[in-house]
Amino acid sequence: QSFDTFDTDWYSDQRAPGKTKSAREHMEWVYDTCVEYAHNFGKKPSNLLLFGRPGLGKTHLSAAIAREVSGKGFSVVYDTAGHIFERFEAQKFGRDEAERDVERVLNCDLLILDDLGSEMTTSFVQSALYQIVNTRQMERRSTIISTNLTPGELARRYTPQIASRIEGEYTLLPFAGEDIRKLKKERARGN
Repeated sequence: QSFDTFDTDWYSDQRAPGKTKSAREHMEWVYDTCVEYAHNFGKKPSNLLLFGRPGLGKTHLSAAIAREVSGKGFSVVYDTAGHIFERFEAQKFGRDEAERDVERVLNCDLLILDDLGSEMTTSFVQSALYQIVNTRQMERRSTIISTNLTPGELARRYTPQIASRIEGEYTLLPFAGEDIRKLKKERARGN
């Protein structure tokens, strides 16, 4: 997945009543923001929160950023939130390989935490997420979080401290449109 293969034609160019932009115009802005983020990576630390319903392109654009940033020689860790939290839990129980994984998550130039909210939310997960967000912010390391949850849902699911850090330190990029996976499947079936 790259910026070249992200196609905004999958998003409607019709403006919904009361909206100033169509889904396509909005997603062109999101795309441009992600391209600019990748091109300028390393100049100053910055964070993104990509959020919206499933199938709108969050993972595609996250992967495109990862590809470009790692291609410039920066260290990138791209993993699902659930798997990262599993590594933190394994570290808690003294597994050496997990210690290295946790250090990579905390110390890489860019962490992409994909699909936050799909994991079981426990007090341990809340603690690990706080440690990730807070440590990376304090050390001025860049983070991208993608989630199907809105910022309000993140605040209810995790903690006010986590929500405050994300809303205050992350550029919020809401994704809009119809589920592209479904649209592609319908097109493939000839509907």
